[in-house]
Amino acid sequence: MITTPFFNVHTHHLPDTNTTAILNCSMDDRAIPAYLQAQLISASLHPWYLTKENFQLQIEWLTEIIQSDSRVVALGEAGLDKICNTPFTLQLQAFRKVIELSEQCQLPLLIHSVKATEELIALHKEYHPAQAWIIHGFRGKKELAAELIRHGFFLSFGKKYQEKALSIVPTERLLLESDEEETDFPAFYEQVASLRGTTSDHIATHIRENANRLFFNR
Repeated sequence: MITTPFFNVHTHHLPDTNTTAILNCSMDDRAIPAYLQAQLISASLHPWYLTKENFQLQIEWLTEIIQSDSRVVALGEAGLDKICNTPFTLQLQAFRKVIELSEQCQLPLLIHSVKATEELIALHKEYHPAQAWIIHGFRGKKELAAELIRHGFFLSFGKKYQEKALSIVPTERLLLESDEEETDFPAFYEQVASLRGTTSDHIATHIRENANRLFFNR
């Protein structure tokens, strides 16, 4: 359960003391201090770092860490990226494996999506996932946000976003993150609240509720 004022759904850095955060960790992060110190982890199979040679090793690592590390509360980031060098067929193969693990292990899925919305929605329709699919670092326009919300996705916003998109997301589908950025979360919550015409406390309360429902209700 979230007890701190702020929740950060996706970060590559350890949070300050007033923020509960899910640290993104890959197979290659196992020796870094942040991984060893983190309280909550999402286990990542990022399309950028996927190769034919490491594919099976990454799947085996995901399976092992889910079983052995109670800090794992989500899978991802994982997903599809049409502008990176990884063959798209390999990305799809890996992402399907992560989807299956997400469903089998009842872990929400943090998604990296670049120019692959059509494929992503098609996969969501195919799998009908019981677990939440969360688009991390969403930067799209309000029309894309509305389409993804309509298909059941959650959207997580970092410091770079389209104001109109952030303003239309239903509170129950909204999450916030820092990703690679060093983010002042109290100030970020104030910024988001101002844009949405509400208070920081209102935003914080509903995001804590979302987080507790998605990640700590199993």
